[in-house]
Amino acid sequence: MNFDDLRKTIASIQSRHRARPEMMRGMKVPYYRRGEMSIPSFKMAAGGDIEKDARALSLKLMGKAAQLPIDFFFYDLEDAAPDNPEFKPFARSFVVEALTTNDYGDRVVGFRPNNIRTPYFEDDVIEVVSRAGDRLQTMVIPKSEHWEEVADVVKIVRDVQRIAGHTNPIHFEILIESPAAFLEAEKIAALEGVSALIFGAWDFARTVSGKVTADGWIYDQQTVRQLLPVIAAAHGKEAVDAVTGTLPIRPKTPAGVTDAEAAAALASNPDTIDAAKFGAAFVESVRKRNRAIELARRDAENARAAGYAAKWILHPDQIEAIHAAWSPGREEALRALKLTADYARAALSGSGAEVDGDRLADKAVVGTDWWVVRAGMKSGSITDADVTATGLTMEALARTVVTHDGHSALS
Repeated sequence: MNFDDLRKTIASIQSRHRARPEMMRGMKVPYYRRGEMSIPSFKMAAGGDIEKDARALSLKLMGKAAQLPIDFFFYDLEDAAPDNPEFKPFARSFVVEALTTNDYGDRVVGFRPNNIRTPYFEDDVIEVVSRAGDRLQTMVIPKSEHWEEVADVVKIVRDVQRIAGHTNPIHFEILIESPAAFLEAEKIAALEGVSALIFGAWDFARTVSGKVTADGWIYDQQTVRQLLPVIAAAHGKEAVDAVTGTLPIRPKTPAGVTDAEAAAALASNPDTIDAAKFGAAFVESVRKRNRAIELARRDAENARAAGYAAKWILHPDQIEAIHAAWSPGREEALRALKLTADYARAALSGSGAEVDGDRLADKAVVGTDWWVVRAGMKSGSITDADVTATGLTMEALARTVVTHDGHSALS
């Protein structure tokens, strides 16, 4: 063998390995979101009429989801619908009606069926997907225990789509809620059609006899929680963090206080609220609500640092705090854009690293800032005009984070 023959051999080997490029988070996820909000599919006051009262209240709640400033929401037929065979059919019909009548704009829309081992699963999937599947981008799949179970769910949904004549892609986000599911997470993430793994902290704690506390859960369950983004990213997928269980409940408006005054007090520092006018209970409720929002903000920032793409949301007042973790401010995004552009230009002029403050910014460091650039573009804190001002294209900037020109991140 001579060097010409060796070069041909190397080229053949390179071609084989380029077909399996390094994986990064989200390479195989076609949508963007910072938070995912669960919307109940059935709500009825005690003693109400199912067909009249439950329908009106349920559709009102589901219609509000179409107006919330949220990237992603799903209608929930599982935990947020009563585990009662009398109510489940109505919940399904309400979901179909909501999906087919509301305008969702550019929000990512999905629903959560009951798990495949329940008597509700068959009708959940056939009824909702056949009648409203053309409005869905995602399905959230609960209580999975094995990768083959998830594969079967995907196949069943695809068959329903085919029979119903729906051709739009539906992607699957899989809740990891038990030790068995966690051990299967790598195989689940590898499945075609699966776009994300979701950490179900409460059910996971239930299945290992653990606890979920407002202050400590992100540390108590940190082994599982920190591994899910790694497992998901290894297959180009994403991970979604669990709920922050402490809800920011809004206090009732005290007697003798207008709704406008209560809203203004709610938005103010509790230390400045007139306790004589509003009452000590109202002030304490505002403190508890503010603490719950700050816990959601803390958990979201921790999730962002760990590599999560989004976080589960249960209450509208959590949206802003959670979205903020994946929404860099303009100054932060511009700084990251400048560093990325400086590194790209330096590479063209013969340097493999730049000094950024007290950091030596090589490809690895700049690669982490590229995610800030992407987040800034998605959230709107920087624009195409800012990229154009660097004199480089997005493709040229993306080249700073990948290891070869054939990388799928450049396509």
